[in-house]
Amino acid sequence: MLKNIFKAKKFFQIYSPVNGKCVDLKDVNDQMFADKIMGEGVAFKYNGNTIYSPCKGKIVAVASTKHALGIETEDGIEILIHVGLETAEFNGNGFELLVNQNDKVTIGQPLLKIDRDFFETHHTDLTTPVVVTSKGLNIEFTNKEEVTIKDVVMMINR
Repeated sequence: MLKNIFKAKKFFQIYSPVNGKCVDLKDVNDQMFADKIMGEGVAFKYNGNTIYSPCKGKIVAVASTKHALGIETEDGIEILIHVGLETAEFNGNGFELLVNQNDKVTIGQPLLKIDRDFFETHHTDLTTPVVVTSKGLNIEFTNKEEVTIKDVVMMINR
């Protein structure tokens, strides 16, 4: 009986995809994310050039414009990483994909490189939301501000 109680409280951890600052979605300058239309999550402001996998799973979606990736965890939870705001308009310019659809990924694996100079030249906001697009989940946030790719930012329980 106790075994079932502990099993029911299994949390799935989502790590930061960058080294930087974790911010609340309501503070993202894009209504789709700020109003949580895409799902619950957090966003990141950072200075690096690499986006890392926040979880173990499989790449289930890669935007043709390379600005967004979908990952499905081993537990079937879907995570969206949306690199920057208004970045789809660059049609893949400024992005270098390091993974393909159906690739299996591990926590901290590099997924994508960005050309920060390119985006700065175009005055692009690189705030990167990470949202849980699966519905009906209990999500707890760690409330950390400064994060590294080794920090858990969300805990998900079915």
